[in-house]
Amino acid sequence: MNFVQWCTARVLPVVSLVVVVSLLTPLTAHAYVDPGSGSVIVTTILGVLAAIGYTFRKYFYKLKRMIFGKKSEDNTEDGE
Repeated sequence: MNFVQWCTARVLPVVSLVVVVSLLTPLTAHAYVDPGSGSVIVTTILGVLAAIGYTFRKYFYKLKRMIFGKKSEDNTEDGE
């Protein structure tokens, strides 16, 4: 039995059980999220999503330019 098979057969079920039990066990949270903190959380999430979108767009256009080449912007015949 190699390492991957051992992990799949022995460790993965145990880890899964521990994760499920820890998520289902209720714990008391002594915390208060005021509106200011909530808006900071929402702003952070939106900023991360915007950064991911910008990065995806940047590399998508780089890849597109590598595959198809850059289009010529000199399409006018009179030179204007």
